Amino acid sequence: MVEETDIPDAAKWLIASRLASRLPVMYDIAFRNKVGDEYDEIEQDIWIETGKEAKSVADAFKLPVKTANDLATTYRIISKIFFSPDYNMEHLKIEDDKSVLRISKCPFIFREMEMRGHPGPLFSKCLAFSISAIEALNPDYSLRFVRSMCMGDKACEMKIVRKDTLSEDKKKVQKK
Repeated sequence: MVEETDIPDAAKWLIASRLASRLPVMYDIAFRNKVGDEYDEIEQDIWIETGKEAKSVADAFKLPVKTANDLATTYRIISKIFFSPDYNMEHLKIEDDKSVLRISKCPFIFREMEMRGHPGPLFSKCLAFSISAIEALNPDYSLRFVRSMCMGDKACEMKIVRKDTLSEDKKKVQKK
């Protein structure tokens, strides 16, 4: 008789993470038509709460969260743990208070393509999770998307910055 212990941990992790990255598509297919216009708002709340869970994982494993570079490293680790090792995510260090993550492979896009043949409504889910996770890990920082594969770009780029620099950027734009 086969037991759970006969299945390697790496295989169990891969199966679980692939299932986790399929769940958003399955829920969207099952509920969007029934719930209607409120579906996106409800789902966004779920992704925000999921992002907040990043803090407990970072605390449990003493992952670094002090600088933008720390946050990029920790976000990359947590995203792979939560959703799938299918991510290809690289960290492009800029400086201590700014960092960029570049994603060239995304498990959510893989699952959408497998199940529906198009990227589907992924951006709001990813945005809600990503901002919530970064702000839960360190409330002095936030995240902004520069590019998004599910919106047609070749890769995703997310910029992690101090919140106080966001208001400075806004003031520069307003002066122009």
